[in-house]
Amino acid sequence: MSRCEEKKQNAINKTVELCSQYGFHGTSMDKITAATGLSKATIYKYFLSKENLIAQALDAYGKSAIEHLTEVMNDDSLSLEEKLSERFETLRQSLAVDAFNGCYFQLAYSEFCNAEENITDICTLYKQRRVSMVCNLLETHNVENAQEKAVRAELIFNGLIATLQISKDPTLIDIARDMYMDVINR
Repeated sequence: MSRCEEKKQNAINKTVELCSQYGFHGTSMDKITAATGLSKATIYKYFLSKENLIAQALDAYGKSAIEHLTEVMNDDSLSLEEKLSERFETLRQSLAVDAFNGCYFQLAYSEFCNAEENITDICTLYKQRRVSMVCNLLETHNVENAQEKAVRAELIFNGLIATLQISKDPTLIDIARDMYMDVINR
């Protein structure tokens, strides 16, 4: 990786970290420059605007999350239930280290809805890809009504994330996981 690419990746990583902590509008360019050690001029050299930086950070984070989900879903050593349960365990780990402030995509969508089309599109696509991945997994395991079950199950998962953002109650993870699996097994 070249020095320029390292700087750009550093800015993307720090932006995700800061936005998860302070929100997207609460993360100023001053906070980003302080966290990265880069000047505003350097950041604007790589990103046309703060919104462009946020869009690229969301896109990179989404690709990483989808890649992890793909690895889990393609792991032949895991059962269907274990594959689906892994996401709840990942959520539990995030909550345990107190680094959890909700879903970055839900947060970004709520802060930029209809104001930044690129950000809105990235958030929408991420959510659609997750439903599609769950649907494909269910179809692979010959689960009837896979599309409907994937949509219903992901509504439960998204609701859990939104609720945990406020309550931080880890007991809700098991309740939601059971509800999720009930939808799949109907």
